[in-house]
Amino acid sequence: MRLAWIFLALAIATEVIGLTVMKAASSGDGIWGYVVMYISIALSYFFLAKAVKMISVGVAYAIWEGSGIALITLVSVFVFNHVLNTQEMIGLVMAVTGIILVNAGEMHESEADDRA
Repeated sequence: MRLAWIFLALAIATEVIGLTVMKAASSGDGIWGYVVMYISIALSYFFLAKAVKMISVGVAYAIWEGSGIALITLVSVFVFNHVLNTQEMIGLVMAVTGIILVNAGEMHESEADDRA
């Protein structure tokens, strides 16, 4: 089960890399940014597919997507100097809270499975 969570973390990391490079590539003229973007996003889906072999697809997708949104937002703030307004901050807090709750539910469910 631990390997599935490692795959999910890799899926999130490669998604964030791909989307960060997408922003940088869209403002430049080179093709290499797009190559890195496509490879990173493809790897993200590959790792997500590996993760859902052991984590339920709904939970894995929710954590992957929610974490990706939260991390991309942080990248946009710290790397691309985007200033969050109040509505965006509330949304980010809600997304992170949702990720924590979904993750806690999955952990509780897997502990119950281990006892059975």
